[in-house]
Amino acid sequence: MGALSSMQPVHRPLVFALNGERVELRDVDPATTVLHYIRSATRFKGPKRSCGEGGCGACLVILAKYDPETREVKESSVNACLVLLCSVDGCAITTTEGLGNQRKGFHAIQKRLSAFHGSQCGYCTPGMTMAIYSCLKHEQQHQSKATAVGKNNGNAPSSGPTCETMERAIQGNICRCTGYRPILDVCKSFASDVDLEDLGLNTCWTDKADAKQEYLPQYDPSGDPAFPQFLIRELEGRKTPIQGHGKAQDVIPAKEGLVELDARFKHVESSREGDEERAWVSATNFAELSAALKVLKGKRDQVKLVVGNTSSGYYKNIKPQVFVDISQIPELLTVHREAHSLEIGAATRISELIDHLDEFAPDPIATNLANHLKKLAGGHVRNWGSVGGNLVMAQRFAFESDIATILLGAGASVKLATIKPPHESYSSHNLVPMEEFLATSTHDQSTILQSIHIPLTSNTTTNFKTYRGAPRPYGNAVSYANAAFLASVSRNAEGVAVIESTRLAFGAFGTKHAIRAVKVEELLKGKTLDLSLIKECVERVKQDVVPLAGTEKPEFRVALVVGFLFEFLNSLLSSDQAVVPTPLLPHVGKQSINVTDEMYPLTQPTAKILSLLQASGEAVYVDDIPSPPRCLHAAYVLSSEPHAKLKGVDANIAMGSPGAAAFISVKDIPDGGKNVGIVSNFMGLETELLFAEDVVGYAGQPLGVMVADTYDHAKFAAERVHVKYDKKGVEAPILTIDDAVARNSMHPVPEAVKSINHHHIGDTGKALAEAEFQLEGAVSTASQNHFYMETQVALAVPDEDCITVYTSTQAPDFVQQAVSFCLNLPINKVRIICRRLGGAFGGKCLRNQQVAVAAALAAYTLQRPVRISLDRNTDMQMIGGRVLTKTKFTVGFTKTGKITAARVDVLLESGWFVDFHMIMFNSMDSVVKKYNFGTFDLSFTFCKTNNVPKSAVRAPGDAQCSTIAEAIVDHVASYLGMSGIKVRDANMHTFDSLVLFHRDHLVGDKEGFTLPTIWSRLKAHARVEEREMEVEKYNKQSKWLKRGLGMVPCVYHVLGLGNTSTVSIFQDGSVVVEVGGVEMGQGLYTKVSQAVAYTLSPLCSKKEEVSELLKKIRILQLDTLHLPNSFADGYSTTSEATCAAAQQACVVLVQRLLPVKEELAEAHLNGEVSWESICFTAKFRMMDLQSHQRWVSPIFQYLLYGAGVSEVEVNILTGETRTLATDLIYDAGRSVNSAVDIGQVEGAFVFGLGFYVTEEILRDSKGKVVSDGTWTYKPPTLDIIPQSFNVELYKSPVHKDRIFSSKAVGEPPLLLAGSVYSAIWSAIRAARKDYKGSDGCGDVFEFNTPATMDKVKKLCGMDNVEKYLARVNTGNSS
Repeated sequence: MGALSSMQPVHRPLVFALNGERVELRDVDPATTVLHYIRSATRFKGPKRSCGEGGCGACLVILAKYDPETREVKESSVNACLVLLCSVDGCAITTTEGLGNQRKGFHAIQKRLSAFHGSQCGYCTPGMTMAIYSCLKHEQQHQSKATAVGKNNGNAPSSGPTCETMERAIQGNICRCTGYRPILDVCKSFASDVDLEDLGLNTCWTDKADAKQEYLPQYDPSGDPAFPQFLIRELEGRKTPIQGHGKAQDVIPAKEGLVELDARFKHVESSREGDEERAWVSATNFAELSAALKVLKGKRDQVKLVVGNTSSGYYKNIKPQVFVDISQIPELLTVHREAHSLEIGAATRISELIDHLDEFAPDPIATNLANHLKKLAGGHVRNWGSVGGNLVMAQRFAFESDIATILLGAGASVKLATIKPPHESYSSHNLVPMEEFLATSTHDQSTILQSIHIPLTSNTTTNFKTYRGAPRPYGNAVSYANAAFLASVSRNAEGVAVIESTRLAFGAFGTKHAIRAVKVEELLKGKTLDLSLIKECVERVKQDVVPLAGTEKPEFRVALVVGFLFEFLNSLLSSDQAVVPTPLLPHVGKQSINVTDEMYPLTQPTAKILSLLQASGEAVYVDDIPSPPRCLHAAYVLSSEPHAKLKGVDANIAMGSPGAAAFISVKDIPDGGKNVGIVSNFMGLETELLFAEDVVGYAGQPLGVMVADTYDHAKFAAERVHVKYDKKGVEAPILTIDDAVARNSMHPVPEAVKSINHHHIGDTGKALAEAEFQLEGAVSTASQNHFYMETQVALAVPDEDCITVYTSTQAPDFVQQAVSFCLNLPINKVRIICRRLGGAFGGKCLRNQQVAVAAALAAYTLQRPVRISLDRNTDMQMIGGRVLTKTKFTVGFTKTGKITAARVDVLLESGWFVDFHMIMFNSMDSVVKKYNFGTFDLSFTFCKTNNVPKSAVRAPGDAQCSTIAEAIVDHVASYLGMSGIKVRDANMHTFDSLVLFHRDHLVGDKEGFTLPTIWSRLKAHARVEEREMEVEKYNKQSKWLKRGLGMVPCVYHVLGLGNTSTVSIFQDGSVVVEVGGVEMGQGLYTKVSQAVAYTLSPLCSKKEEVSELLKKIRILQLDTLHLPNSFADGYSTTSEATCAAAQQACVVLVQRLLPVKEELAEAHLNGEVSWESICFTAKFRMMDLQSHQRWVSPIFQYLLYGAGVSEVEVNILTGETRTLATDLIYDAGRSVNSAVDIGQVEGAFVFGLGFYVTEEILRDSKGKVVSDGTWTYKPPTLDIIPQSFNVELYKSPVHKDRIFSSKAVGEPPLLLAGSVYSAIWSAIRAARKDYKGSDGCGDVFEFNTPATMDKVKKLCGMDNVEKYLARVNTGNSS
């Protein structure tokens, strides 16, 4: 739009409070979000930048508003990444640091999160803290209101929030580490109906008998942050208040005939292309709005009317130059309630609408609307997003709105206001029906949505019900389809339902807007309802519901609509026919551990070190490090083509962008340096390019980085870089495994691993020929993104002739080498520092290197600090994920289910580069061989495609191979019509068969083979045989909900790498430890501290002193110049290796200091000497109080065991799966910290749920990843985890060669999520029996991961409703 020449000077400054401190700003960029301001302009770093879309909750803050009229304060959580800074005038913002910190004391929520082990990597923890706090404040506000109402009507208010209410607090939050269970325990600990004995493992009590409120960190609401008095005085002193609902604003009043834009704030960005201005207009009434719109006439495409701005999380490419704040216009904030209707202003927040509707309970329309709205987005988005904004998105942008559909179904209408010139009063239209409003995609620019009128009812004949089919049952996901049905039903003399009238609304199925099925309504009117009429309605609705061309999964969406309509009409026939899935909230579960004081403080479930600082936001991650002076920011330029010659990259136009500093490409690599972005130390495998040179190999390949003064400017400039491709003479891209096979595109197998990519056991060909039954099958596993909460980040700082890089990495050693190669610097001039990671899961072992190297190259070239912090979309597009597989197998077996032979050919798709997958052959086969297949032939082939390179993702290769093994067994079970669990029983390993399949050195002695004991124990404790019968009985009685039970073993091969440690003791008794491992949520620092305290305990006189010593131990960040050659953190064994190295170093120190202790003890009457006295004496005597040791594992590799059983419920009308219960037993050996290990088991399992059920990666026709954010990619949330979740750590025998007899934990339990996969398989089998009208024998089907709704629905029958209706209407109801 260019400069807004008619802008006026800025008016009153922006004033708000941040953690109680006054903030006054006169120069504000209207596009600045609260998150950007807090993280870039203040010392507070609690709110994290993770998704930038309002979908993960990592950035939550509390926003408090004060109403000078009522003198009430309303507090609610909001996503700081969506809230515009200009919109918080007069508000008080509280971050987690303002709630509690190490200086003023921690808040009860923060203490409980630590005590209940609810923080692992800690990146999500500040957001969890604020979510729980917001729920408590909302309930307190509700309680206060209910108390006031109760005094008037004599009713007693409720006693407080329920467990279900408190669990819903984190509905809009994602945790990638914990599996949610401990966080949900924290939520429930604040509930009024909680049974404290049901809460899980914590440090508040060690015995259930001590589970009492007084032992919890106490919560006193009176100690919560108060709304600042200075803001109250200011708000009450203004002529008209700011940010009070229904109040006008005291910016310059609108003048008659005003022709200039009365901008309250403006921001000018200068570049060589000229000045660009952004403006913020505060309209407090229709007159001021009219004045602004008059000036902006003809430019509305560059103007955004703002209430909550939550749409910016979805429509990221809309970059308005003028923001017009309409959130304070009184007519848009109206709430008018009558006995049977509710009118709300368009600026009403969604959460406020829910509260208003709840007041009408038990009105069926109000209750169903409120319950449905509670499933939209997350609660934090609902707290800030407006109802009108959502409807306008649906109307103008075809947004898949649930609100539009359910209001259409309820018969709502809207009032539109016509904004007239300032000297005229505004006028309102009459109420416009919702369908008319939605169907008009563009209104006159002088028209604005003013209010929504919702009719309610007291009529007992009214039936109202809403539906949504979405990837997550309880929200935070856009619907595949939604519906709302209103029916007036009477009963004739025989009690049969007669349909008087209906409103049938459908949306999100691939339509421009929600619609009514008018023909179906007409068909139903006045008819007596029966199954033949329902059949007609189903056939008719499919004529109305036709997805537009290009709609994703169109057949599934239509099937959802059919299922919704059928369920509603069928339930009107009889309430017994209603399909009511099992509620998932609140969750329950227990943890069983073995704790002993024999090796105190080992095995103790102590709280994770620094978890309190994680909860308070004071734990520093790489992106929290303040930018040094003159720091620049870089953003990637990525290839848009999957395979082409690179003819040129032109950054001239980009350099004209605001703040642009340089374009860094392969041309900037210094003389002698190499174009190396990733170095793999695994068996000397190939390195990857930093930037493409002559040919691009995949969409998303880095071509260079654009450097500017801010990341937003760098990103904007990067989008303007012109790349010229040439596809002539270049083969068409290979985008699938099938393409790769057809064109023989394979990665060469290095000599070092050729001997292990093909495995033979016995004569498989002969065994297959002799088998009683032989079956061929196939299974494919899809990719999975890491979705670590902290995206890839690096800060490079040049210093004289060296460079320092702060980066989030699992392998600082690898990064150091890569930077050295690229910059042609000796390794001793490259310093890599890493304190902690906000999650990694394998994604920061190799692929993070390219980010760190790019930052280092830019910093080295420009001789200025450069920071790269990837936005979520870029991260997911260029980092890749889990390798895809496509497997064909032939299996021979007997009628009892005993498998005698299996030939398995696995194709793996790793993308353009091989990453480190070649070395996985050595361990992947162990997982496939978890069962005794009799004879076995296994081969692996790596396909090369033009896709982003895949990498290690938690349990790399093992998750896929475990799926293959389970699919083989379930195919056999399906063919024979047998229980999958019974087939597994028949094929479990004996010790001898295990040795045959896995080699002596892996298996170890017979005593260590704990799987048979674990398997039997789990079957007994989880009542597996009884529950199989219960499930079978349930499935016979339930038509549309089917259940399944699945049980799987875990056999996991880990490598035990060595590690390094330095332990230093100071004269005051404090200890500093350096280890060659990185804390990324796995509790490494905590375990090392316990190991150090235990090993030094011979120098302590009593247990209490050991406890105090534990508090004095500090683990330092990993620094490659302080502790070089650390290799990498992976294989799940780094924790035990670092503990071993630290123990070895401490043993040396104990040997040095024991003589000092003995000497000092002789001088004391009781012989007791304090730890501090020993340290002080040793220091005074100039003794060496530091020890450095390298530990090498005596057992390089070994097998791990576990077992899991899960029960699921599948809604075969929709394909939705709910995990009802899971029981796990995992052999962690003698756990160093049982709480940490329980958390790892639960977290790994839920990560596996994502792989098996929810996490689907979609790509476009060029292979570009389009599932690149929280809107399109769905890691598990609280409604995906098992409703009942029980975990036991099995205590296996002592083993002299394992450190403290402990075992690896981080990755193996992920495989136990295969029990859910198998359970879903079982439920589908039950559904297919009904669908096919058979006994199920011989019904073999391919079931690929992830088990998304559409896949499950397809296997259960996309047309199962139609088939059922056809049968019952022909007299066959089977």
